[in-house]
Amino acid sequence: MLRARLTVTALMSLLATAVLALAVAHGRSPYPFENRALGWLGPPSAIPTWADLVEYLGDPAICAAVAASVCLGFVRRALSRVVVFAAFAAVALLTSEHLVKPLVQRTYDAELTFPSGNVTAVSATALAMWLALSPVLGKRARTIGLLLGIVWVLLMSLAVVGAQWHTPLDCVGSILLSIGIVTAGAAVYESAATRRSPREA
Repeated sequence: MLRARLTVTALMSLLATAVLALAVAHGRSPYPFENRALGWLGPPSAIPTWADLVEYLGDPAICAAVAASVCLGFVRRALSRVVVFAAFAAVALLTSEHLVKPLVQRTYDAELTFPSGNVTAVSATALAMWLALSPVLGKRARTIGLLLGIVWVLLMSLAVVGAQWHTPLDCVGSILLSIGIVTAGAAVYESAATRRSPREA
């Protein structure tokens, strides 16, 4: 049942990513409706503040989340699971930066922007660590972890848009791509784990 849900989620997310990528391909952002969203996040003087927030929410927060997950995985005897799922997050980021961006060719100030690498890194890490640790966490801890992950992703999305590095559509594409790749990897992992279990028994 879990594998089926993961597979359906992966297929739907990757399909949505492909549709959105086709819609924005070779375009110059932001679109008019995205300009309104940019205006909601403050005047130009706020741009450096948003850029600083991107830096805090990026590498330092990712390293902290992975380190905490590794420690918890070690304590709960799920370390190998955490490492494998962290690899899925890395695959999502590499796919975003080295495959999707060059193919889509959406630009913002002459830079390729779809999808956002920062948002992909955060959303893929948050989802991967949550899926990796879910089997060894209680219901309350899973709920708290999910909420923290959602807040983290939303804050990073707001920050990259506020810094005028990306637009809302770039962020949506990043989240969809991350969900698609991480859940696809999770579906394969869970399938392999299910096949191993009867032998171990």
